[in-house]
Amino acid sequence: MCDKIHWVDGPWPLQLRQALCKLWLQYENERDSRIHGNVEYATKNYQLVLAKRELEKRNMELHKQLGNALEYVAEVTNDDLELETAKRQKAEQEVATLKEEREKLECSFATLDEEKKKLECSVATLKEEKKKVEYYVADLLKLAHVHKDKMKKIVEICEE
Repeated sequence: MCDKIHWVDGPWPLQLRQALCKLWLQYENERDSRIHGNVEYATKNYQLVLAKRELEKRNMELHKQLGNALEYVAEVTNDDLELETAKRQKAEQEVATLKEEREKLECSFATLDEEKKKLECSVATLKEEKKKVEYYVADLLKLAHVHKDKMKKIVEICEE
């Protein structure tokens, strides 16, 4: 240093100087660790802010897609409801026509059953009449045979 300026106090003891150097070193280490901690915090905060912005963008895109999807679903459901009501009405009409046809068929089955019973009765009476006719024919054949025999006898008597 300069010759004109002298230190007023005497030299500090060695232990005090070492303690002050150690304290100053600890202060610098603490300050550096705080600075590094602040830098790390700022870096992480910046990364989180960027991630947040990215997520907000993605969220907005998803909201847009969701809105579009909901609009589409609303349109489709309206169309589907219209189609379903049309199909349901058509099916109800078909069911009504099928019920009418079924009733008609049941009526026709009932009439066919009645006719079948009548025909069975008539067949039974016809069978009885056929038996009677067969008996009459058999009787007539017997009579014809008897008459032939009588005629042969008469012819024989006449020839004698």
